[in-house]
Amino acid sequence: MNNSINAGFISLASYLPAKKLPAEFLNKLVNFLQEKTSFPKEYIEQIKESKKLPGYIETNEEGWINQPWYETWVERMSEKKQKDPFQGTKERLRVPMDPESVKTSLYPHPMLPSDAETLAAAMAICNSDINPDDIDLVLAHSQVPDRPLPQNVSLIQHKLGLKNAGAYSVDSCCSSFVTMTELASSLVMSGLKKNVLVVSSFLDTHVTDKTDYFSVNTGDAAVAGIISSVTEGYGYISSHSLSHGSRHDGIIYERRMPALMKRIDSGPDFAQTFTTFGNPAANKEIAANAASDLKFVVDKSLEKANLNVNDIDFLATHQPVAWVGKVWREAIGLPEEKHHETFEKYGNIATCAAIVNLIESVELGLIKKDHKVILASSGAGENHISVIMKMSEQLVTNIIENNTI
Repeated sequence: MNNSINAGFISLASYLPAKKLPAEFLNKLVNFLQEKTSFPKEYIEQIKESKKLPGYIETNEEGWINQPWYETWVERMSEKKQKDPFQGTKERLRVPMDPESVKTSLYPHPMLPSDAETLAAAMAICNSDINPDDIDLVLAHSQVPDRPLPQNVSLIQHKLGLKNAGAYSVDSCCSSFVTMTELASSLVMSGLKKNVLVVSSFLDTHVTDKTDYFSVNTGDAAVAGIISSVTEGYGYISSHSLSHGSRHDGIIYERRMPALMKRIDSGPDFAQTFTTFGNPAANKEIAANAASDLKFVVDKSLEKANLNVNDIDFLATHQPVAWVGKVWREAIGLPEEKHHETFEKYGNIATCAAIVNLIESVELGLIKKDHKVILASSGAGENHISVIMKMSEQLVTNIIENNTI
């Protein structure tokens, strides 16, 4: 590896449905989408008119409490779960319906994941000074792809009009964005690539069984960033990863009917692919080892960088359930003020969570220039990774100027 090249993010962006945008950035984004991409015109019009990103905020009342099946849903829970059916969440974000399917289908579907990814990537490009023609690789992970084969990554490249970029798909489930951060940094530091666009999404709306207890935890989002050479001393510092494949079947996608389903033979069964807890034993093992598994990869990344936890200014993590963020932080040994999560607002947004929490922490002034940040995540499969990076002034400034909470 060519150690004379330092690599790191020069831009980061998140597509969070219904998020307001600063006027100057909104105009820049709309112009880029119209002139450079094949992003659906209906979504662009929604952005122009509302001055927000497409989609809406779903509250507990709208999604569950006001539904006619709500009482049955609660009654199926254990007594302990009935006391807190929403598990710390108050709302979550949802993408809009796909405009083409609304016009042409009896059963329209939500926004295509590739469109969400294209929007997040367009925001990251507009959030930088880079010429799109200079992007030479797209790394992407679609936790819910448009279709199983092929994956979305080359479609993202096409929709963005990136004529000089190759496209690779990367999957370590919820930890995929952090995994791609490690890979992209390595490719830039080695000199093999110059500008790598990293993109990921989780559109839970496509795979959620709202009558399942876990469904209140999850929402929609997409994130993107550009990794390039950066000033010496900034960007990527170290990383470490570990997997436990024995827990592979803990959390799976399974085609089935909803948990609450009373049907007649002549009616539709409404079976579809839903997020499902497949193996109870594996899930108990995942929960029991949550703290030690993430601490292990964080400790190894600190060791590789010749750092200790007192050298770390901030921790940005995944947020699969309400309790785990605090458990991870305490296991690593960081105080409360060095960690921020958004579970109450967004729930589990899977592969997008760690980077959304990092971006929001910059916007809130919790992460600043020169801060050493740990970006860490678990992922079904089961995978764990930690990346340590040093924040540059360029990245902090770009996030603050082009995003609003």
